[in-house]
Amino acid sequence: MVGMAEVTVFSCFAKECTMAKTLSVAAIVLALFAFITDAPAQRGEDPLAIDVRVDPRVELMSVIFRLAGNPEYNHHASASPYADEVAEHFGEFKDHPVVLAARNLRATRGVSYDAVISMAIHIDDAVSLAERAPFDATPTSLEGRWRADEARDFLQKARQFVKDSDFAQFTADHKQLYDEAASRMNNVVADNVRLEWFEWFFGSRPGAKFFLVPGLLTGGHCYGGTVKLTDGTEQIYSVIGAWTWDGTGTPAFDKTVVPTIVHEFAHSYVNPIVYAHADELQKAGEQIFSHTEKRMTAQAYGNWTTVMHESLVRASVVRYLLSVDGVQASEKQVRYERGKGFTWVGDLASLLEEYESDRRRYPTFESFMPRIVAFFDDCADSLAKRQQAAPKVLAIIPPNGATDVDPNLKQIKITFDRPMSKGGYSVCGSGPNFPEIVGKVAYDREGKVFTIPVRLKPKWTYTFSINCPSFQSFRSKGGIPLAPFPVTFTTRTQ
Repeated sequence: MVGMAEVTVFSCFAKECTMAKTLSVAAIVLALFAFITDAPAQRGEDPLAIDVRVDPRVELMSVIFRLAGNPEYNHHASASPYADEVAEHFGEFKDHPVVLAARNLRATRGVSYDAVISMAIHIDDAVSLAERAPFDATPTSLEGRWRADEARDFLQKARQFVKDSDFAQFTADHKQLYDEAASRMNNVVADNVRLEWFEWFFGSRPGAKFFLVPGLLTGGHCYGGTVKLTDGTEQIYSVIGAWTWDGTGTPAFDKTVVPTIVHEFAHSYVNPIVYAHADELQKAGEQIFSHTEKRMTAQAYGNWTTVMHESLVRASVVRYLLSVDGVQASEKQVRYERGKGFTWVGDLASLLEEYESDRRRYPTFESFMPRIVAFFDDCADSLAKRQQAAPKVLAIIPPNGATDVDPNLKQIKITFDRPMSKGGYSVCGSGPNFPEIVGKVAYDREGKVFTIPVRLKPKWTYTFSINCPSFQSFRSKGGIPLAPFPVTFTTRTQ
């Protein structure tokens, strides 16, 4: 799963300086079903077709947790005429028992993000809200943050919400919008998504059905998951947020969502394999997470297992793009993943070439896991050594966090603990709180002190970052980048 963010950067490397705005793509997660009855749709004869439609169950859960205040269901990119209509229709129910229950579940059990969508795809429809498979079955595919008793209590309150809010009428009134959103997504899928690649790359999932759901209230968040029914049927879901809306108030989708679609479908293949090999992966996974925890938790990846899932999924996306779109697309994806803190994904994707080229020895993805386990063991060691060798900021003028800085200060000075490469720098930030640079930045002779000439104003807070996720040109002479170092200070009255 990934989120959407925007950053403007002043960056220079190898004497090439640019002002650049980068927009991250987003992430994905679960769900899809039929529109009026929400019953699983028949996909005809093609065993590798994708059923694309807006799912009232996903919309229902999104509405409830939006009213509950979950930030991921109030994402800024979800703003739209549709969201305004949701607010107008459902706003009076913000203290409904099911909304209060949702708030409590988030606070006490962390029910948020993909757990919300997991509930959506584990109920029959948006009217009865019946369990598709017993929540207390062993094993269950319902996300683990839901306890069976709490889930059933929540659904009982949700049934009353459906009646009280006339949810069915709301969805009926928006059928045309839902149909158009699904049609636009289907056009992208038909031209760009190759399900046969999943079968070839990961191994066959006989009888599995694939569903793709535009999530009209999930904004820049996307999700993926699986439902396993009592009759043995398996349904694989991908919920893609709608973060771009056109002038008609309709979600706009294009080829840029394809890596996210692949990402979310891949979770249903990768996650069970990671769980099956958790004992072998845990030591390296915990070490890798310890070195990257700040970056990972900021993206809602809160434990080593999730980072293992994400690593293998992201490397798989790189292989998919190489297979379908070529080298340039795959290399672009590697750069994107590196910017998100998954610096090892390019090497992992390269390792997977060995798997692809020797399918007689490795007939399925899981059969290649011993090599993947060894990779992560080496990766953990490398990250530890790299972290020890990474440059650090010893001091900064004005001091980071200072609240009484002289507005007549002419220079920001950054002192590093070792000589830095003079070939590049990245000072990241944007807007009115970014310091005004008024001259030529420069290192001292030794390369340990970097000076930025500035013009400051009184009674003002400034923020920027020395290096940032997508731009890391402050590097030691050995080429190791400085970890992103956020800076803030406030000037006093003149």
